[in-house]
Amino acid sequence: MAPHGKELSEDLKKRIVALLKDGLGHKKIAKTLKLSCSMVGKTIQWFHRTGSTQNRPRHGRPKKLSACAQYHIQRLSLRNRRMSVASIAAEVKGVRGQPVSAQTICHTLH
Repeated sequence: MAPHGKELSEDLKKRIVALLKDGLGHKKIAKTLKLSCSMVGKTIQWFHRTGSTQNRPRHGRPKKLSACAQYHIQRLSLRNRRMSVASIAAEVKGVRGQPVSAQTICHTLH
């Protein structure tokens, strides 16, 4: 059985739908894939409602730094291990023109 609170992989959800189209019932699908009947039922219900097994995009705060800026910060830190977070932030602001707090630098490096 899938751990409680974990979502099923996209591949597993597609297998549930394929077995449903082959004519198997909820209980047989659950037994075959070793899942709970409710999880199979919810997946099938979602498929009938949306026509897809994909999850909706989640909301969240957009990242402050691009992948390129994060890489730049990591390279600065690796080149000079004794460089302070404040000086890294100042250099990022000077090079990229993007103001970044010391806390953001710490989160990027750890």
